[in-house]
Amino acid sequence: MVAMASWIHCQAEQPRPLPDPIIGTWSGTVTAPQGSADVAFRFETNARGEINFALYFPLMNTFGAKFEVPVTRKNNHYSEPVLRSELMLDGDHLRGTFGPGRLPIALTRGGDFAPAPPPPVYPAAPAILWRHALGAPTWASPTADHGSIYIGTNKGTFHAIDTATGTGRWMWSGPNRIDGQAVVANGAVYFVDGKNDLVCLDTASGRLRWRTALYDEKRAGKPLPDNPTFNRRTAMPCVDGDTVACGSADGGLYVLDAATGTARWRHEAGAPIFSGVGRAGRDRVSFGTMDGSVVILGLAERREMFRARTAGGIVTTPVVDGDLVLAGSRDYFLYAFRASDSTVAWKYSYWFSWIESTGALRDGVFYVGASDYRRVTAFDPVLGRVIWATDVRGLDWGTPLVTEKRVYIGTVAQNIPGTAIEHTGGIMALDRKTGQPVWQLLAARAPENGFGGYAGSLAADGSRLFAAGFDGDLIAIPAK
Repeated sequence: MVAMASWIHCQAEQPRPLPDPIIGTWSGTVTAPQGSADVAFRFETNARGEINFALYFPLMNTFGAKFEVPVTRKNNHYSEPVLRSELMLDGDHLRGTFGPGRLPIALTRGGDFAPAPPPPVYPAAPAILWRHALGAPTWASPTADHGSIYIGTNKGTFHAIDTATGTGRWMWSGPNRIDGQAVVANGAVYFVDGKNDLVCLDTASGRLRWRTALYDEKRAGKPLPDNPTFNRRTAMPCVDGDTVACGSADGGLYVLDAATGTARWRHEAGAPIFSGVGRAGRDRVSFGTMDGSVVILGLAERREMFRARTAGGIVTTPVVDGDLVLAGSRDYFLYAFRASDSTVAWKYSYWFSWIESTGALRDGVFYVGASDYRRVTAFDPVLGRVIWATDVRGLDWGTPLVTEKRVYIGTVAQNIPGTAIEHTGGIMALDRKTGQPVWQLLAARAPENGFGGYAGSLAADGSRLFAAGFDGDLIAIPAK
C-alpha cells in the first residue's frame, strides 16, 4: 500500500505541459503597397488542443472574428490556412507574411480588441416607382435598352419588361438557370446560361433564334460543375457587328456568327473563363481566366496581343485605359498593367478580399467595388492614387453605375456558416465627387444559409435605376 501511495503521489506531481508560446493576443501592422493597417490576432487553444485564432482588422470590418481552423507549428514557425499567414516567433515578436500577396506583417505581444462601432444610419432611398415579380431570385444584372429591361432568373426564365411601367412584354422559359448579364445587339439579346450555352433571343418577341453549347466536356475533362466560382460568376458575351465573342468554362474563347450562332473559331486560353468579354480597341477583346491571367486577344490576328498573370482567379473584365490594363483578382489585388510590356504599373491591396467588381471608367476616374472589403473606391488610374473610398456595408460584386453626379452600387448580405464579416444587402447612392453616401435602400434580411440584396450591377434608363435581387423582384427607383 505504501508503494502504491508513493506512485500516486509521484504521478500527481508531474508538471503540466506549458501552453504554446504563441497563445495570447498580438497586435501590430500589416503593410500593403498603399500603406499599413492595424491588425491583431488572439491565439487560443480549443478543447482538442488545437490552436485557433480570432482576428481584429478594423479596416476589413473584422472585430474579433473567430477562425476555427487549426494553426500549425514547426519549431518557431506558425502557419494558418484561412488568411494564409506565415509567422515566425522571436521572443515577444511575430513577423512574417499575410495573405497570398505575402504582405509583411509585424506583431508584438499584447494589445486588445476594441468593439465594433455602431452601424451608421443613412438617408432613406427615394420611393420605389414600380416592382415587377420575376417569379424567382436572380444573381444576374439587368440590361436596359430602348425602353426595355432584360433579365434572367435562377429558374431559367428570361424577361423583357417595360422600363416606364414595369409591365412584362414577354417571357421565355429555358432549361437552365440564368446568372449572367445579357447583351443587346442586332435586334437580339445574347446571354450565357448555367450550362454554358450561349442563347440568342429575338428582342421583339422573345423567340429563340439559336442556342450554341460552348462547354466541351472532352476538352475540359469533366462535366461542368454547378457553381465553379462559388458566387455564380458567369461569362458575358461581347457583340460587335456580325461577331460574338464569349468565354467558356472549358478554357476557350469562342468567336461565333451573331446571326446563326455558328462557331467560327476557338482560342485556347488555358483556363476556364467566367469573366465578361470586353472591348479593348478595334478588333481587340479583353477577358480574364481562372488561372489568374489577364488577356487581350486580337480577333483579326487570332492571337493574344497581351497576357499578364496574377496569383488568383480573374472573374472581372479587364478595362483598357490607354497603355493601362486594369483588372481585379482573387489574389486580393487590383492591378494596373502596362499594355506595352505586361509589367505592373501599380497594384492596390484589398487585404483579404477578392475583387469581384469590374470597374467603370469615366472622365479619367476608375470606379470599382470589391467583395468582403465592402468598398467602392475611386482611383486615379494613371497613378493608382485613391481619390475617395466608401464603405457600402455589403459585398459589392457589380460594376458601379456612374452618372453625372452619382455612383450607385448594389450590395449583398450573406448568411452562411463561416462568414467573418457583417454585410448588409441593399443599394447605395454615393456622391460622385466625394464618395459620401446620399441614400441607402435596405433589402430584406438574408435567410439562413443564403443571400440577400443585389448581386448584379444596376442599370439605368434616363431618370430611372433598375435592380433585380434575391427577393425575386425587379424594381425601378428614381435616379437621385
